[in-house]
Order: sequence, then structure tokens, then C-alpha cells
Amino acid sequence: MSLSLSVRRRLLTGLFAGSLLLFGGTAVAAVPAAAPTADDSVTVAWTDGPCTGTTGVTVVVDFTGHAGGDVVRRCTDGDPATAFAALTDVDVAPEHGIGQGETGPYQYLCRIDGLPSATADACDGFLPNAPYWAFWVPDVAGDAWGYADEGVDTYDPPLGDVLGFSFGAGTVADPNEMSLTLDEALDPNWTPTS
Repeated sequence: MSLSLSVRRRLLTGLFAGSLLLFGGTAVAAVPAAAPTADDSVTVAWTDGPCTGTTGVTVVVDFTGHAGGDVVRRCTDGDPATAFAALTDVDVAPEHGIGQGETGPYQYLCRIDGLPSATADACDGFLPNAPYWAFWVPDVAGDAWGYADEGVDTYDPPLGDVLGFSFGAGTVADPNEMSLTLDEALDPNWTPTS
């Protein structure tokens, strides 16, 4: 009879724990946790528009760098641990890309809500002068957008923060800047001018 690797691990873990208890030790089982079920998932609520006050995190995704794109502003009611988590919390489906750098593989923000398409960008590394998702936070003075000093996987937004994301190449012809000011991003009455 051949046992699968996971069954063998569980049996060995049980034998180890039993021997510890037999000889007066404390047993701590190292059985892998079961995969989460739909009932285990935590749903974070969000609302359209910017957050008010000092709770939540406002996420602004500027889709105007894509044909027919608009600006999405949402407030996550939670306390996301990273900017990437904030994007996930407000249901804009961020996706990582994986590239190969001088020091090995790295992750980066490649797609938001399916943009750019997989045919436009395979998300397998940065190309020179290619469009990308830029990440913005309030500058030191707190009155304009500033390019984030950290990546989306390491930046821990404080409650009341606002995060901006814009798409473009960062060239003169395609500057990759937010199409709205920080004040407009936080104004609950702001509407885009088309």
C-alpha cells in the first residue's frame, strides 16, 4: 500500500506528538492548515467616493490612460496592510507581474481591473518606455500628489490616507500623471469634466 506524501506527513506528525505526550513533553502539531472556505473569507466593505474623516483609505484609480477610461474613487472601510491590499479591498482586481532583475525575480503591480490586457502586457517584466501603473500618495506638504517612495506591497497606508494609481509611459507624449488633483480626489462633490 502506497501512502501519499501528505498522509505520511500527518501520520509522522501524529506519532511525534504522541511520543512527546508519552514522555511528558508538550505537543504542538505542525499539520498544514486546511484551505480557506467561502465561509472563512473576510469581506471588507467599501463605498463609492472618497473617505470622510480619518477612517478608511481612499483609493483613486485613474483609468483615463486607457481608451474610454474614467476615474474610480472608492473608500475601503478596513485598515489594509498594504496599498495592494487596499486595491483588493475596493474590488478593482489588482494583479502582480513577475520580472527578472539583477538580484533575481521581483513582483510589481501590472494590472488593475484587467488593464492592460494580457495581449498588451504579459506581466513578465518592465520594458523600456512601456506604460505602467504609477503609484501616488500625498506629497510631504499634503497638498499635491507625490510619487510613492515604496512599492504597493510594502507601503502600509495609515487610516485617512489617499492612494492614487495612473497608467502611462512617463514620457512627454504620455506623462503618466493623475488627471485630477489631490483636492479633487478628496472632494466628495467632484465630478470629472469630459
